[in-house]
Amino acid sequence: MVQKINDWYFTDLDQVASTNDAIVNFLAQVKAPCILSAKEQTAGRGRLGRSWQALSGNLYVSFAFPIAPNDISHFALLSGLAVAQTLTSFTNDVTFQIKWPNDVLAEHKKIAGILFEKAADDYWIMGIGINITQAPLLNAAAYQAASLKDFGIQTKRLEVLKRLVDHFDDLKKLYENQGFAEIKKWWLDNAYNRGKKITIKQNNKTFDGIFQAIDDDGCLLLETDNKIMRFMAGDVFE
Repeated sequence: MVQKINDWYFTDLDQVASTNDAIVNFLAQVKAPCILSAKEQTAGRGRLGRSWQALSGNLYVSFAFPIAPNDISHFALLSGLAVAQTLTSFTNDVTFQIKWPNDVLAEHKKIAGILFEKAADDYWIMGIGINITQAPLLNAAAYQAASLKDFGIQTKRLEVLKRLVDHFDDLKKLYENQGFAEIKKWWLDNAYNRGKKITIKQNNKTFDGIFQAIDDDGCLLLETDNKIMRFMAGDVFE
């Protein structure tokens, strides 16, 4: 059943392998910006093909919309900010921060992840997973996971989705009207480990330094050996 959330076509399914895969067919059907969520996701994935554990009651959703090539890195950061704002709207008692570029942490534990993938023409797919009722056990991960329920927050996945769409739409409109400056400021205000020592792993190389900021292209700026290194991609660790 096709519905509307704000200006987006929307459908909610019982089960999919991956919302990022399933939305491709939905986009071909509606031929317009759209959102697809699912109660159950059996083969979700994160960056670099890593598996994403899908537990009952959590939010699994993908957005498909056009993004200009020069705007991709900005939307990667904007998306994390939208998730952080959404989760903050449920409580004033938990600190939600964004680990570059767009993982969202709650009290040092991962509560949400985001994956961008190319679709047809100028469309991109933004897949988002948010732990609402359960958090997976991540034995070998750098960060443990948490859910909203762990912090005493009781809500439903579609309520989280509705608020997420509202926050994303507001930030998208701000970006389209005023550019990246305000988004960048808000992102830095919510950045995890800014000003602290971090490690970046990229192409089998490791770099240690102080996370200073992001630049106007959304790249991470790392101070190391009295110089600033610029990273467009990489895995960040404490």
